[in-house]
Amino acid sequence: AVDLATDALGVTLPWQAVAGLFWGLSLKSRVFSPLDNARPDLKKAVDGEATRGFNDRIMPSWTPPGVTFPIMWVLVVGPLRALSSTLVWEATGMHLLNPVLLCIMLHLSVGDTWNTVNNVERRLGAAVPGVACVLASACFAATQFYSVSEKAGSLLGLTAVWITVAGLLIADTWRINAAEAGSKWEGEPLFPVKGEVATRFWFEK
Repeated sequence: AVDLATDALGVTLPWQAVAGLFWGLSLKSRVFSPLDNARPDLKKAVDGEATRGFNDRIMPSWTPPGVTFPIMWVLVVGPLRALSSTLVWEATGMHLLNPVLLCIMLHLSVGDTWNTVNNVERRLGAAVPGVACVLASACFAATQFYSVSEKAGSLLGLTAVWITVAGLLIADTWRINAAEAGSKWEGEPLFPVKGEVATRFWFEK
């Protein structure tokens, strides 16, 4: 709709508006997900208190301080996604609806689904391959971005570094909590299973 409107009016969106759009989508893409995607409580995470996905389970000793996560997602990963997407927008005729930009939307969708698995449903086992899918989708999007803009692909590729660190933290968290259950074979399996947790949509009570 935005592309049709700008074409009809013969105008082009300012790059600042496009960057703002993708920065907002990077932080709030979950509003388009039908799943319960409630994020961890920022204040509790910063204060080191238990909240969804943080300190509500046994965490590895090398877990970064709670304040690290909002800084990385909001001030580092978000801007990198926004800037790289804006560069792709400029390199592909200044249209928002194009296959390359849809790759970043796929990445955000995978990330939102993983957030439900890890933070809301607390499926510690399934969260491990889940975060691997998030990393794979980030790498795929970066390669597609690189095909039209080397700078865009390189910028988006930097986010994979943080996702890799987050993935290692998720895997180690599963290992520790599985060990507390007796052994890795008695802990949660690395795939979704039917148990006490039920997947719900955000509009369900």
